[in-house]
Amino acid sequence: MESYRTDEEQVEALKSWWAENGKSIALGVVVAIAAVFGWQGWQKQQETRLAEASANYQNLLEADSAAESDGTKVTTARHLAETLKADYPGTTYAIFGAMYKAKYAAQSSQWDEAETELRWVLEQKPSEPMMLQAKVRLAHVLLAQKRYEDAQQVLAGSELGSYAALIAETRGDILLAQGDNSGALAAYEQAKAELAALDNASPNPLLDMKINDLQQVQDGAAEE
Repeated sequence: MESYRTDEEQVEALKSWWAENGKSIALGVVVAIAAVFGWQGWQKQQETRLAEASANYQNLLEADSAAESDGTKVTTARHLAETLKADYPGTTYAIFGAMYKAKYAAQSSQWDEAETELRWVLEQKPSEPMMLQAKVRLAHVLLAQKRYEDAQQVLAGSELGSYAALIAETRGDILLAQGDNSGALAAYEQAKAELAALDNASPNPLLDMKINDLQQVQDGAAEE
């Protein structure tokens, strides 16, 4: 603002400036206040939505546990899984819902549905543990359909991470189903080594049985 010789001139200049700019400033303040309250309202809505999703997920866990001992309750669990995926898109809870939908589909040998759900999970680009878990489950779904090459392709490039042992074991299962006993044994032994490298890893008796069975087969073949 220019320098004025008297206070009266400064006051008049301020009045003139306000007349020209006051409305736009007031409007800007109103818009800013509305934006703040709008953002707060959106955050509150998101918090409420996630709280609802969390409650539904807890209900799903309880229903899934009940379905383990009572197969008639799987319908409730399936419905809750479908609700999580449909009502909370863009959240991790939707991915959980799809994973459980795939589980129930596989239990009923509905392989197409299980594959669809698991591939949808992978398309969401979830966290690495969830992604690797989905890959292993998808590989087993494809293995059940004897789609061996597809199953191996799903696991390609997934050697790293905490699921390395499970991935190697799954590769062994695929090779065994293809009749490649030597390849399967090598994969199982890799799985055992990966498991031993983990801190506080739980034992895997089934993996040990697979290794022992194949070693006996190889020993028997060598003696012939």
